Amino acid sequence: MKTERLLAIIMILLDKKQVSASQLAETLEVSVRTIYRDINSLSEAGIPVTTSPGVKGGIQIMDNYKIDKHFFTSADITSLLIALESLSTNVSPLQINQTFEKIKTLVPSGFMEEIEFKTNQIAIDLTPWTSNHTLQPFLEIVKFGMDQQRLLSFDYADNKGRKTTRIVEPYRLVLKEISWYLQAYCEEKSDFRTFKISRMLNLSLSSSTFVPREFKAKPLGKEPFYGKNFTITTLKVTHKIKEQLIDKFGQLSFYPSNDSEKLIVEFPFMEDEFGYNLLLGFGNQCECLEPPHVRTELRRRIENLLELYQKS
Repeated sequence: MKTERLLAIIMILLDKKQVSASQLAETLEVSVRTIYRDINSLSEAGIPVTTSPGVKGGIQIMDNYKIDKHFFTSADITSLLIALESLSTNVSPLQINQTFEKIKTLVPSGFMEEIEFKTNQIAIDLTPWTSNHTLQPFLEIVKFGMDQQRLLSFDYADNKGRKTTRIVEPYRLVLKEISWYLQAYCEEKSDFRTFKISRMLNLSLSSSTFVPREFKAKPLGKEPFYGKNFTITTLKVTHKIKEQLIDKFGQLSFYPSNDSEKLIVEFPFMEDEFGYNLLLGFGNQCECLEPPHVRTELRRRIENLLELYQKS
């Protein structure tokens, strides 16, 4: 969110001429130290920001500097507002509202109605169907840690249930499908690691700070679906499953089966836990017809599940 904050600082300074660091810190809900780091970033980017000491001193932009509001088209501002709206479920409402108001100052006179109309044409709702009451406070702690360059500590359970306690330097939050991840430098592993937020427990912010390392973002986990080796399977599915397959994998070729209520589709299947769990998750609305070895493995897994529930 640093880019949004830098833009907000510029707009505040253009509007109020001179502001103290403490006033900026209070308005943007960050520390004074963060404000001074932001001012240095603006100076390095060529923005003529100056500071003056004393009771009547403060931070200001040189009088001959201005941003032409017409530099931003209505399409540019619409895109910014839509992007902010999509974050509203994971960022505090106060922060979103403040940013909205600052971006609206960029709107050329007479264009506000048009931009509001265009913004309402697209809605991005990232809210999951089921709620996680710890997610919002955890995201706020992580974002504060990144902003203040403070260490985070938490208990972590990996995908095999193994539990460890980690102390990390937070660098990046990533939203992948419906899950949030933290990319951080782990002191225990002496390397960068990716942690799933939902697997964290007892997350806390340390009073210790860290000096940022060189961080290069890496893609999360698995390769994209199209980069995998897959097996062509023949599935018999209901119309409901057809919609789910299209949502996840794009357009596939479906054709009627002898059973008029179901469809046949040739599906590129990944022979791993993800693939088998995907098909089994469709229940009795999906049947694998071919190849035989995939059908046999699905049957073995179903029998193991049945045996589990038949135990007294």
